[in-house]
Amino acid sequence: MVCAQCGAVSDEGQRFCYNCGARLEPQAAGAPQAPAQTAPPPSLTPPVQPQPLGQPVGYQQAPAAYSTVAVPNSNLAIISLVSGILGWVLLPLIAAIVAVITGHMARREIRQSGGQLAGDGLALIGMILGYAQLALTFLGVCAGLFFFIIAIAASM
Repeated sequence: MVCAQCGAVSDEGQRFCYNCGARLEPQAAGAPQAPAQTAPPPSLTPPVQPQPLGQPVGYQQAPAAYSTVAVPNSNLAIISLVSGILGWVLLPLIAAIVAVITGHMARREIRQSGGQLAGDGLALIGMILGYAQLALTFLGVCAGLFFFIIAIAASM
């Protein structure tokens, strides 16, 4: 098959030209094929182009269409993480409850944002820290009650 744009000859059954990438139209059975053009073999090394000053050789600047976009973190996820850490440092019960609640709210908000918000990991870590602190607080209260009851029973 012969490419209509660049004239390169491609194998039968190819959909796109190997040379320019243009879509190849299948030829009718009776249509004569264009004679193969003899082109010089392509050079294995690309031509050297002068690089602007300050840019390393061999690197190209990314086109504007491929620039990176920073997705902002959810504010609730950050609050969950900070509260989870504060639950272990300053305010064990209150901060742990805030970490769990805001963590769940943040994960729901991130799922519903359709990729416009990030921070699922932050919210998850905040929730884990909050749940762990709540579990330790619960175990501490149970242990305190147990020892209180033992002390009362021993004094009778």
